[in-house]
Amino acid sequence: KWRAPLIGVNHLEGHIYASWLDSEPPKFPLLALIVSGGHTELVLMKKHLNYKILGETRDDAAGEAFDKVARMLKLGYPGGPEISKLAEKGNPKTINFPRPMINSGDFDFSFSGLKTAVLYYLRDNPNADKSAVAYEFQQAVVDVLVKKTADALRHYGVGRMAIKSLVVGGGVAANKKLRAVLESLIKKSFPKISLHISPLWLCGDNAAMIAVAGYFKARAKKFAKSKNLKADGNLKL
Repeated sequence: KWRAPLIGVNHLEGHIYASWLDSEPPKFPLLALIVSGGHTELVLMKKHLNYKILGETRDDAAGEAFDKVARMLKLGYPGGPEISKLAEKGNPKTINFPRPMINSGDFDFSFSGLKTAVLYYLRDNPNADKSAVAYEFQQAVVDVLVKKTADALRHYGVGRMAIKSLVVGGGVAANKKLRAVLESLIKKSFPKISLHISPLWLCGDNAAMIAVAGYFKARAKKFAKSKNLKADGNLKL
């Protein structure tokens, strides 16, 4: 109707660009950690709309694992907030779940084995303390996410093109434990890198983040060649 040019936006771009809606925008080069229900990725960006995937999940995404474990514990959906709330009551060091691929030497993730470990533990311990399970599961996910992110920051944090910002977006970015540990990591180990975690209201899928990504695409004149855009649930960055 308005004869305006169309812009196709990958929603993963949106999760990254949500941080541009905060008071202080990130600076390039930057490392982006995308943690959502369907995706867990570490992405290097040297400039706007330039994406290099350093690592991604080989099976379940972090948010997907949260949802599946919440279902095992008979909690509500989405599982992330429910597990986070229950974990606050959990007694640490009473259970020991694996940290898959935490020392694999690359930047890939895997959460399927962790999810299976929870399943077996609940099967063998029908009267298990659910808060302790939630605590240890959440801690295991956070440990892996933070270790991989720290490894990437160390690897790309030197030289003329050293990383200046860490951007974190996606539904799991709302997790209080993850936010706190990342803040501590940057403060103690990478004080020269600025941390940009999406505001809570922008962590889940939303229109605002898509609009921001669309703005930068419009500025770069990256318009759709066809008037008939189609959604692609498996679109890569």
